Amino acid sequence: MDAPDRRAEERRVVTVLFCDLVGSTELAGALDPELLRMVLLRYYDVMSGIVAAGGGVVEKFIGDAVMAVFGLTETREDDARLALVAALGMTEAAAQLDAELWRDHGVRLRVRIGVHTGEVVALPDPARRHAFVSGEVVNIAARLEQAAAAGQVLISSASRAAAEGVTVTDGRSLALKGVAAPVEAFRLVHVPPPDPRRTRRFDVPFVGREAELSLLDDAWRRVAEAGNVGLLTVLGEAGIGKTRLIVEWLRRRGSHAAAELAIGRCRPAGDGGTLTALGECIASLAAEADHLAAVALLRRGLLRDGTPAPSVDATCKAVMQVIATVAMTRPVALVLDDCQWAQPALVEMLERLATGLRGLPVLLLCVARPDLPETFATWSTTSLDTATVLVDSLPVEDSTRLVTHLAEVSAHDQASVTRMVDQAGGNPLYLEQLVATADQDTATADALPLSLHALVAARIDRLGEQERLALRIGSLVDPDGNGFGRDDVGVMGPPLDGDCRPVLAALVNHRLVEPAGDGGFRIPNGITRQVAYGGLTKRRRGELHERYAEHLIRRGGPDSLVGGHLARAHRYQSAVGITGDQARGLRRRAFHHLFRAGAGALHRMDLPWALALLEQAVELSEPGDPGRPECLERLGEVHLTQGTHDQAKQALTAAENEAGGSRPVAAAHARLNLAVLSRDATALDRVAASEFAVFTAHGDDRGLARVRLILAQSRMRQGRYEQALEVLDPALRHAVAAGTDREVANALGATGLALWRGPLPAGQATQRCRTLLAAHRDHGGVQATLGFPLTVLYASQARMQEAARALAETQEAMAGMSYAESHCFRPMLEALVAVCRNETGRARDLLREALVAATTVRADALVRQTRLELARVCLAQADPQSAGEQLSGLVVSEDDLGDLANLLGLAARVEAHRDPGGSRALELGRLAVGVARRTDSPIDQGRALLDLAQTHVRLDRPTAARLAASAAASRYAAKEHVVGQMQARRLVSALGVLDGTGGRWAR
Repeated sequence: MDAPDRRAEERRVVTVLFCDLVGSTELAGALDPELLRMVLLRYYDVMSGIVAAGGGVVEKFIGDAVMAVFGLTETREDDARLALVAALGMTEAAAQLDAELWRDHGVRLRVRIGVHTGEVVALPDPARRHAFVSGEVVNIAARLEQAAAAGQVLISSASRAAAEGVTVTDGRSLALKGVAAPVEAFRLVHVPPPDPRRTRRFDVPFVGREAELSLLDDAWRRVAEAGNVGLLTVLGEAGIGKTRLIVEWLRRRGSHAAAELAIGRCRPAGDGGTLTALGECIASLAAEADHLAAVALLRRGLLRDGTPAPSVDATCKAVMQVIATVAMTRPVALVLDDCQWAQPALVEMLERLATGLRGLPVLLLCVARPDLPETFATWSTTSLDTATVLVDSLPVEDSTRLVTHLAEVSAHDQASVTRMVDQAGGNPLYLEQLVATADQDTATADALPLSLHALVAARIDRLGEQERLALRIGSLVDPDGNGFGRDDVGVMGPPLDGDCRPVLAALVNHRLVEPAGDGGFRIPNGITRQVAYGGLTKRRRGELHERYAEHLIRRGGPDSLVGGHLARAHRYQSAVGITGDQARGLRRRAFHHLFRAGAGALHRMDLPWALALLEQAVELSEPGDPGRPECLERLGEVHLTQGTHDQAKQALTAAENEAGGSRPVAAAHARLNLAVLSRDATALDRVAASEFAVFTAHGDDRGLARVRLILAQSRMRQGRYEQALEVLDPALRHAVAAGTDREVANALGATGLALWRGPLPAGQATQRCRTLLAAHRDHGGVQATLGFPLTVLYASQARMQEAARALAETQEAMAGMSYAESHCFRPMLEALVAVCRNETGRARDLLREALVAATTVRADALVRQTRLELARVCLAQADPQSAGEQLSGLVVSEDDLGDLANLLGLAARVEAHRDPGGSRALELGRLAVGVARRTDSPIDQGRALLDLAQTHVRLDRPTAARLAASAAASRYAAKEHVVGQMQARRLVSALGVLDGTGGRWAR
């Protein structure tokens, strides 16, 4: 017998039936051997005939047992149901034989049957009637047969679901030998008769939905006539026809209106870049605006792999420019499908686009499942022209009209049409499958309802070998239905070598594939893609994924896509026992590409995408693999940044241990991150100083940038901001040389902080921040990190319009970041601006929000700074009790001079309220001034002096208060801190002039 062609083997959902004689030993003892042989042959013939009549195949005879398989050589829509019909027929036939034997010979012949439905590997060639089937499906069916009583048919829950509508009883959970989990089983009582024959077409014309189309037209008309942006959300259950509605509307709009239409599709997290859907949507517009520099920028990230490179801010502005260029000539409709999968960063981007495109005829059309508003609470709450269209089930009239539009179906009797309409429940996707294929009721191995799985599987089975394989390759290379090319199919080897156009044309004719743009093709139905892919054996999937990865490498495909295919190839080949050097090499190649893609996403600060890729890479790797310590270190860095500290510690510890002495740079980075995680500033400084030599010896710019940044932060804690700037200049050069947006953004953020707090006058500091921002704006995160101090510098100079503009830009940038601390920084920044505007009530609310966020992510330094700011605002509102509560238990290191002076000054004011006659308050206030003088920060010094002045006021010491306030005004003036200077001068003025008695003063 020839060995099977593994390329032709397929995974199939089948129903296995075991039928065995009860008491065969007693039967053999009671009958003459010749009579026994005649009885058994008749038994075998009758049972085989019943199996064959139901379309099953007798796989084998095992002693007295018959093993039959339904769906082995060809999938039919009701294989499981036919198997259960056969099982009851076999018990009835056995009962007739039993009656004859009892009458003629006084012996009994009774059977017991077990039935189970599941996935097997088979060769779907009707000429090979005895294809070998084995595995858990067979074992469960055999064990169910052994558990059945005489004359009973015991079926699994899978078979019951596959043959929906059957009558069962005696449900119970069985522990079967050789089966890990208990199996729910039922005694089969009755199988209803089959439904009338139905035609098999896969062709669904568009019907109905006139009200929904009218709502879409109204939304479009408002946008076009008003010349302003609008947001339209289309909501409906999966398969209800949302996408088909949009396609029809776009077709109608395109036929009689000059407009530009662009479509993108969202995907679940880790499957693509965070903004992949927007990249798909913008691609067609970018082709028209190719002359713009913005398009070149988008090709570096958004249009390449859906990441916001070089930064969220730059990407958003480039997208706006592309859309605006087209919208100036005609209205634009941006359609984003499956928005229920949208990541928060994409939602934030859409909100920014909606705001930034005001005044242009742009319709943002978002299609999603009904839970979208629950996932994103702020959806459609903007002040834009917003509307929502709910897509509900098709009414019976439209469903019936849809069925009767199909030529071959229209010849069916009305009962069949009514049954299909009722079964579909108004869901066009279900109705399409029911019309396209014959009756089917079941559930499948991939958790896809078998009522749909079998419909599509049967349709695929009727294709020729090349067509079937081409469809499966299409589902493998394009699981999302975005499209694939002829070369994607042709490079996958025999039997599809060469020109695949006739094969793809045949699939188009079968309506399983449709032409896409640029001469490509797509499988429009996700169920078809899932079933087609599921038909490939794991061995074959592994081979094809590896082959397609090689094709992508030759074509210069992105590492994330190459690595994903190689990872799947390794997983499937491992599942079928392929080991050794081949498996090891495949695994390491997959790891290499995924690690490189993940590191790139981290450098571009697309943290969710980086996390998904690096986790896949680590899962693939083993200790000792080249690059694994570096990958673990990057993964730890992502977790650290996102605030998942336990996972960060686990990954970083593993990175340090596995790096050992052979990977000194990776070990150094791991130790540095672990020191950051410890939240011990002294230990961090010590580790940074220690690792400086490692990074220098190996020329690691990323490490040198990080070490210098840590050293600069240490100097800033000590209040030596001018010295910090001297360290930050080379830190920035190293960060730029390393090409990592994260380090560039962090270096610039620290530089901005040193300029804000240090001795350089605010005007010069502001100009330097603006220069740095302009020079490095294309690096991701720079607008967020450098925009923070720039905003506060504007506000401190009372340049409130510029501060408001910078605040908005910075908060938008922060919204697109996945940093754990970003949820704290956004309200904190707005609160600091509110303080400069003397809006203390709003500042207090914002600081409370920031405190909750900082506490949640265990950011100790941010918690401390937020509590200090909140205490200051409470004092400004004459609420010393709340201020004292914020200061209670607050500990500041003696080396952290700025925060220490701040704490002491606030404590002095609270103490003065608590005990106006005591000396403790004055002692604390003077100590705060002394600590602040050890810094080079005019802001720290001015704030401490002003706190001392307020303390003197509370202690009824007007002369000393006036002197301290005057000194504070001088320090603020040196910084050009207009708000602080005005606050100090107002206090000097409020103190008034001592009266003649020298005892009281006017306020």
